[in-house]
Amino acid sequence: MALARNQIILIGLGVVVVIGLVVLIIFGVKQPQSELSGNLTFWGVFDNSSVIDNAIQSYKKIHPKVEISYRQLNADTYETDLINALAGENPPDILMFHNAWLPKHFNKVAPFSENQIVLKDFKSLFPTVVEQDFAPDGVIYALPLYIDTLAFFYNQDIFDNKGVALPPKNWTEFENLAPKLRALDKTGRITKPAAAIGGSNKSVNRGTDLLNLLMLQTGTKMTRDDFSAATFNSDEGLNATLFYTKFANAASPLYTWNDSLPYSLDSFASGETAMMFNYSYQLGFLKEKNPFLKFGVSPMLQPENASQAVNYANYWGLAASAKGRNRAAAQDFILFMTTNPSISQKYLKSTGKPPALRSLINSYLTDPDLGIFARQALTARSWPQVDSAAIETIFSQMVESIITGKLSADRALSEAEDKVTQLMERRIR
Repeated sequence: MALARNQIILIGLGVVVVIGLVVLIIFGVKQPQSELSGNLTFWGVFDNSSVIDNAIQSYKKIHPKVEISYRQLNADTYETDLINALAGENPPDILMFHNAWLPKHFNKVAPFSENQIVLKDFKSLFPTVVEQDFAPDGVIYALPLYIDTLAFFYNQDIFDNKGVALPPKNWTEFENLAPKLRALDKTGRITKPAAAIGGSNKSVNRGTDLLNLLMLQTGTKMTRDDFSAATFNSDEGLNATLFYTKFANAASPLYTWNDSLPYSLDSFASGETAMMFNYSYQLGFLKEKNPFLKFGVSPMLQPENASQAVNYANYWGLAASAKGRNRAAAQDFILFMTTNPSISQKYLKSTGKPPALRSLINSYLTDPDLGIFARQALTARSWPQVDSAAIETIFSQMVESIITGKLSADRALSEAEDKVTQLMERRIR
């Protein structure tokens, strides 16, 4: 009887062990992830295929069964082409995604899971502005390739001839300098602009970006916290708008620009305009347009006695299409291209763009061309724009209505706020 009992116990233990092993195999032991494979399409803008191919070939060494086909699209029609493709049968798997697009296009791209990247790591990898743009609610939708920021450009020859030894450091110094650098004829017409500031986007390249920056620097609250309405029609917003447009006001002692002047980039490149505000991606244009132009770049101007710098960013990242056929591989490649310092560095060297990774920013601080832009990425800020292209037009029209005298500044600002709010309300509906 005892022998039978022992046999039963042994048999019972054996069954338990077998069941336990089965459970561990099925549920407890993490199986190796299946090798990524498949064909991916990658849509981009500005970067040619040779630039992207470096990252693709490096990735294929790790995942040889993944094929990635890159296509560069026309910058002028990229957003429209992308929207049409994402609504069709053959959307791209990977797409370049502008830093201002998330409020408008969040439902077209796939968020990253916490298994791929957690928010804590995302914050440690990139400056604060990236979280504001690509993960405002704690969900990560895209990762940046680089970060560009507005900076101060000045003509070294004009400064030297006028006895200006150093560029201004703040807006007060800029105001004091502008009248010394401009040239007016006997009728008060501008013959040599001091700076490209105050005009609409018709004459000032990235003029509305500069106005956005001034609003952020003055502490303007741009939208309600629940993103239900625009709120920039405030004392701070009005002060920023009045400051910007006074440089295009013929009655102002600071008058130095108007919309009838040649386009700002061309005017600066030709040596006619002494100062402008722009991004690092214009460095190549200026050098190609006028190889003999002596110009310098210094940090973006800040309000006098500001306790903290505020800069303005403009950049592109990578996102995976929500309708993509192979989301896992697409997002794995995006992580590879944007978070791997060596791969990111190769991309930056090929494009001449400033870094987005914190780990690379420090190594760029002494770069003669990109050091200023790299440093400014750490203090760049943004605001959620329901439709950045439409808002750019609204702001430009607002500026034009003020400098032509069609509307007072407070009235123009109020109308602009109403138009942006209407955009936001339509988005909610």
